[in-house]
Amino acid sequence: MNLKRFLIEGSKPVITPITKVILKKHYTSNLSITPLGNYKKVLIVAPHMDDETIGLGGTIKRHIQEGAEVHCVFSTDGSNSESELSREELSRIRKDEIEKVNELLGMDSIHYMDLPDGNVQSTSEAQNKLISLLEQIEPDLIYCTPFVDAHPDHTGTTAILSDCLKLRRNGEKIRLYEINCPIPPREINCVIDITSTYPTKKDAIKLFTSQAIAFDGFLLLNKLKSHMVKDRSVSAAEVFIEVDADQFTKQFDKLREKNYPYHKMFKQANRVVTLLWAMFKNYPQKKRIYQERLSKN
Repeated sequence: MNLKRFLIEGSKPVITPITKVILKKHYTSNLSITPLGNYKKVLIVAPHMDDETIGLGGTIKRHIQEGAEVHCVFSTDGSNSESELSREELSRIRKDEIEKVNELLGMDSIHYMDLPDGNVQSTSEAQNKLISLLEQIEPDLIYCTPFVDAHPDHTGTTAILSDCLKLRRNGEKIRLYEINCPIPPREINCVIDITSTYPTKKDAIKLFTSQAIAFDGFLLLNKLKSHMVKDRSVSAAEVFIEVDADQFTKQFDKLREKNYPYHKMFKQANRVVTLLWAMFKNYPQKKRIYQERLSKN
């Protein structure tokens, strides 16, 4: 174990309880649980193989339990992450991993746009690939990455969907899920109870072994976000911004014009011991940016 890892692991007994206390207060609210909704065809648009499970693995499982068709499309080929493997080998392994994960989740189909990992952009080629899938699946609910995220591939994926919905709209509802750049609580308007499916999500996350990153921060956030709702029987939750397609495209374009360097402004939240840093780095700016999407100017 190198010195950095030793210091991180050694700090857990002190930092973890402090983190829980601070973030429990951060997420304390009095919202109502959002009904899952009677959606028949659900599409998850995800940048990388693991984002779908990190962001909404519990919600995916609930949709499937309710009898919905659930489909997932990955924008990247998954070839660029924290790993010692070659790009080709990493891409293959990550696609194998998602197939194993899906044995737990049970999605109806998985698709790959195979855009270069680390360079996702809304080109005409990328839009055509996604539009083809939209026409094939005809979803009535789409889950996508949020307006603001510390990974450029995530906001790049959001841009592709936004541009596609300008060309083809079919009355879809959009739910934006968070991955590594948590949404400010006051912007959250959709809280899904995943108490019953949290164990499945936790087991699924364990199957992502190809990358040298930690996932414990994501799981802790699911537990802490249960404090956003007044129903005390909820012990785990996933949160979203729910908008219609027209609102989604207009709000995203308003922020895209600003061209903020999110990857420099915010830290990715994945590890418990650095979660407070990731949550609150430039936090006032994050809140302001989210509000800008609603401004009339």
